[in-house]
Amino acid sequence: MPLRLTPLEWMLERLNLLPVPLLDTPLAPGIGKALATACELELFEVVQKQPLTVSELAERLECSPQGLAALLQLLHAAGYLRVRQGRYHNRAVTRRWLLRSSTVNIAPYVIHSPDIIAIWEHLPEIVRTYQPVVHMPYEDDNSLPEVQAALERHYAGLASLAMVLGREIISQAKLAHTATRLLDVGGSHGAYSALFCRKYPELRATILDLPPGIEAGKRLTPQWGVSERIDFVCLDLLKEVLPADLTQQFDAALYFHIAHLLSADTNEKLLERVVRCIKPGGMLFYVDQVTDQKHTSHLATAMVQLMALTTGAIGGTCYPFPTVKGWLEQAGLTQVRQHRLFTPGATLITARKN
Repeated sequence: MPLRLTPLEWMLERLNLLPVPLLDTPLAPGIGKALATACELELFEVVQKQPLTVSELAERLECSPQGLAALLQLLHAAGYLRVRQGRYHNRAVTRRWLLRSSTVNIAPYVIHSPDIIAIWEHLPEIVRTYQPVVHMPYEDDNSLPEVQAALERHYAGLASLAMVLGREIISQAKLAHTATRLLDVGGSHGAYSALFCRKYPELRATILDLPPGIEAGKRLTPQWGVSERIDFVCLDLLKEVLPADLTQQFDAALYFHIAHLLSADTNEKLLERVVRCIKPGGMLFYVDQVTDQKHTSHLATAMVQLMALTTGAIGGTCYPFPTVKGWLEQAGLTQVRQHRLFTPGATLITARKN
């Protein structure tokens, strides 16, 4: 965690003698922006190859020595770097989570995070009106260079996060080893499909998504080594009818991180269409933020509620488990169960088709 309190500071916080709002604003957002800047510069990658001094790093990264020194000092204080004999080294947290060589590298999501933070500029308006005030990047004109850059950040960030969360999901979302076909609804980047295909050697995945998502998936999936077993179908699920040849063709379907973008009525109708694609006895796996899950972690609760507030900016929201259970049962599914994930902020819900 970037805000590391000493024992004295922790005690002062417990006694309400530490001005905690100053830690939340502007310190935490400032550290977040500094971290995103470091990832964009590939600072941690350079340091990993060889510990360097401020002047050496400034020359390598083509930065002002004074400006870079200020950034390095903040990253050191926040716990991402350490200094030995004037040279900067990556700490363990950086080596695990922010390097390309790591299997759980989330640097792309860190780089994408300022796009999310920009939505928060509209929070006063959302709270007052609870009406959509922004839209997703794939709704913009993707011929524009700035939109293309935003889309690339968006999908690369989501893919990196999926590779972290997905490892836990596939340990609980179990398929029969005879399963051969998986439908990934809105799967875009393909990370979840790739993880399932890697676990089940006979499995082939079909991803349904909009054109920008399909383009991202075709670009990203080769890095996971199973792209030959992932197919893409370009389809606007909200406007177009699912092809008839998909009916009852799949052993399982993924409905991951979609529900919070859509209204309750849209989710209910879309899930009914998705379930028609699953074979009798097949499974549906649903992952999203669930607002009424009992969290012992304040961190997990805060993440879910922040997501609920943020999605209000695009006309979405997060839903409680009874609502989701009602959709799934209405679509013809049974054995609806929720599974607590260790990773904060997400819930897995499983259901079976009779």
